[in-house]
Amino acid sequence: MKKIFYSIITLGILAMACNKKVLPVITERKTDPPSPQKTILNITPDLARGKMIFTNRCGRCHDLPKPEQYTSERWKGILSYMNPRAGLNEEQGVHITAYLQANAAK
Repeated sequence: MKKIFYSIITLGILAMACNKKVLPVITERKTDPPSPQKTILNITPDLARGKMIFTNRCGRCHDLPKPEQYTSERWKGILSYMNPRAGLNEEQGVHITAYLQANAAK
């Protein structure tokens, strides 16, 4: 009888442990979530440095496209995706962006 009792208790505990936990739903906010603060860097873009970073960092993983292959708008989209993937910091991103935008297709 004790074995059956302990088996039922064990199964009950296992069933309760396997249930999906329910989280409360927030229906309204009292305050807005804090916005991430972006630091503003005062960096003078250097085209020669941008070309060097572009050649060395971007050329590691794939063949480099020519800067005039894309428009400056298209480069913005490409760089917003590729800069984090390449592990570039904001300063390097400023230099690469300046180099590519200066040499982009018109």
